[in-house]
Amino acid sequence: MGLSVGIVGLPNAGKSTLFNALVARRLAETAARPFTTIEPHEAVVSVPDKNLEELYRLISPDETVYANVTFIDIAGLVRGAHKGEGLGNQFLAKIREVDAIIHVVRAFSDPNVSHQHATHEPGTLEQIGEDIEIVNLELELGEIKGKPMIYVLNVSESDLTQRSKIENLVGKVKEKYGEALIISAKIEEDLMDLNAVERRDYLRELGVFESGLEKLIKKSYELLELITFYTIKGGKEVHARSIRKGSSAYESAGVVHTDFAKGFIKAEVISVNDLLESGGWHAAKEKGKVRLEGKDYIVSDKDVIEFKVAS
Repeated sequence: MGLSVGIVGLPNAGKSTLFNALVARRLAETAARPFTTIEPHEAVVSVPDKNLEELYRLISPDETVYANVTFIDIAGLVRGAHKGEGLGNQFLAKIREVDAIIHVVRAFSDPNVSHQHATHEPGTLEQIGEDIEIVNLELELGEIKGKPMIYVLNVSESDLTQRSKIENLVGKVKEKYGEALIISAKIEEDLMDLNAVERRDYLRELGVFESGLEKLIKKSYELLELITFYTIKGGKEVHARSIRKGSSAYESAGVVHTDFAKGFIKAEVISVNDLLESGGWHAAKEKGKVRLEGKDYIVSDKDVIEFKVAS
């Protein structure tokens, strides 16, 4: 889709650590000093999708392709960025190019990690609010407005186990600033070295039953106003594809291939839940679950579509 999400925040808030965890590779250098990130890093990240995994088990294709989101780790900024302070000009230029923003906010206290603007103890609600407002003001003064944004409160491992404390933080931020969630970026980065079972078991020991990282990827997808539809190519490939909410069957055909849009005749459509419950495409057809739709049909999230096109 060509859409991207920029990761922004003050220096040492944990942006690059979070980025590394998102891409499951240590692409970005991380360190307890300001301006660790100079050149933006960019990576395409698969969107977790249990329905796609169920389709794989049902169909046993040769290939499975996930929908994805592009994340960009952008240099940290300081007060005065709109006037060129720090790496402000580079920061603002890059942030203008992205379609949505993840605003990483330091919600941990660590004497080994400096904080350039602290007037309260780092990690407190007061300091979190000040940090948010510094970045938001610089965005406003830099004439960057109207982009969808989510605040990511980056907490320590010990904080992650204090559910009432972090839920209170999230509630306060949501109330005053907008959509927010909690992540321990350092834990998520460390989990890269574990297999799926080990990651699940480790998080459950902390009382966490869904990775904050998975929540963030899914939320980023929503910020971009994307939905997913599936195509099944001859039983050999199951593909999750991204389109904007409100897209038509004709537009979706073009996402698969430009020739599909040019030769569009009709689309056979079924919800992924109906397909899975039916046990396969032919069984679903026999049950009357597959319907014919024309060019103007507005695709629903989690539709499975087979396009009929002129050869």
